[in-house]
Amino acid sequence: MPPIARTFVKAAFVYFFVAFLLGALMMLDRWLDFSRWLRVVYMSQLHLLMVGWITQLGIGVASWIFPRFLKEQDPRPRGSDTLAWFVLISLNAGLLLRFVGEPFYLMGAKPWLAALIAVSGVLQALAAAGFGWIIWGRIRAMER
Repeated sequence: MPPIARTFVKAAFVYFFVAFLLGALMMLDRWLDFSRWLRVVYMSQLHLLMVGWITQLGIGVASWIFPRFLKEQDPRPRGSDTLAWFVLISLNAGLLLRFVGEPFYLMGAKPWLAALIAVSGVLQALAAAGFGWIIWGRIRAMER
């Protein structure tokens, strides 16, 4: 497994554990009333599961198992490593910005929090486009 794919998968498992731990804290909060923040973090926790865990795991596995470029002399059979690292960093930066900003935005909308959430969305969209760029070239028609 290439290092970038391994990093995606490891990061996905971190989000998996954090999201379920946060879910447990959210359930405990209903009983013990810890924090107002835990009452508005539901969408962010769901985002951790869907983007942090499922999407990131999918990107890591796809980066690993999708067909490589056919040229034997190609030094990058899986595409640009630089772009792949950009996808990893952009996806995670956007995810963390949303996780931090969205609950506070829901507790009291402020323009700078809205801007933070918008930047997080742009970072995640750039990551999706970068992943599409990398993978699309590796998809080829099935031989008959």
